[in-house]
Amino acid sequence: MTDPTPEERPAGLLGRITAIQGRTKLLIAVGLALVLVSVFAPQSCGGRNVEEEQAIATASAALAAEPGAFAPDKTEAKLLRQGFPAKLMWVVVFTVDDPEGGPEDFLHKADIWVNANTGELAQVIVHEPDEE
Repeated sequence: MTDPTPEERPAGLLGRITAIQGRTKLLIAVGLALVLVSVFAPQSCGGRNVEEEQAIATASAALAAEPGAFAPDKTEAKLLRQGFPAKLMWVVVFTVDDPEGGPEDFLHKADIWVNANTGELAQVIVHEPDEE
């Protein structure tokens, strides 16, 4: 098989693509497919199976089981990606505000990480109030 002469080949990108040999075209197509799968597959497969209310319930139970447990005034939940490879996690923050204010503006605080896919408890951090 002979390559077409420059006069027979279409100009521009289409001309360059048609001039590439078959094996090279296949390798380029496979490479593009891998890039597309690696970009879009984690977003479609790593879905969220645990709703915010379930994460808060799990976190509340975990806080109640801690030695430094407290009754929170505020509850806040955020969905974040954590680690490498990234895992979808609910971060539930329980706080008791300091009525006098202060450097941290809370008397008690707990950060509880719940896996958004499995519902498993990942981490519990209860911050102790500073003693003066």
